Amino acid sequence: MSLSGHTRLLAAGALIAVTVFPATFFASDALLAATFSTDTPQPTLALDDAALQADDDMDVVRDADTPQTAASDEIDAELECMAKVVLHEAGNQPRAGQLAVAQLIVNRMESGRFADTACGVVNQPGQFFQTASYNPRRDTDAWAAAVEVSREAQARQTADVAPGAMFFRAAYAAPTGFFRTRTRVVTLGDHVFYR
Repeated sequence: MSLSGHTRLLAAGALIAVTVFPATFFASDALLAATFSTDTPQPTLALDDAALQADDDMDVVRDADTPQTAASDEIDAELECMAKVVLHEAGNQPRAGQLAVAQLIVNRMESGRFADTACGVVNQPGQFFQTASYNPRRDTDAWAAAVEVSREAQARQTADVAPGAMFFRAAYAAPTGFFRTRTRVVTLGDHVFYR
């Protein structure tokens, strides 16, 4: 018998077990049965309250990509704009580098030289990018970290990691004339920050 034949047999056996023994079936068993791939669609399993309660009593194992915090729950548009920029521009940087980008956005909001909202700052032509066109996955630790860092920057909960920074560039690129006229503040990860 081929491997796919074994898979079908196992999946069918799991479905029969659900039908024959619903009182002893746990919701976690449904997840196991659902992981078997077949060429034909399988019926949706309905679980009764007893099965769900029994499953609630079991230990739950999180997927490695599931955020460990609820940092991304219920965010407003301004926080979302800032988190998108933090993730896109500095998601691969150390936390201090991410915080510096978020604080830079807040610095611009407070400067009087840029828009007074996060979305206004980051969507300004020629500055960052149009955040409406960027839709990252919201179920990752990277997104949760970007939201957390952005909240921290908005609340001004920590000292500035790049005090007064209003601009930044990639550290691997040679500074253009624009950056030669600015005061260099600090290099964090792959970015150089300027006033």
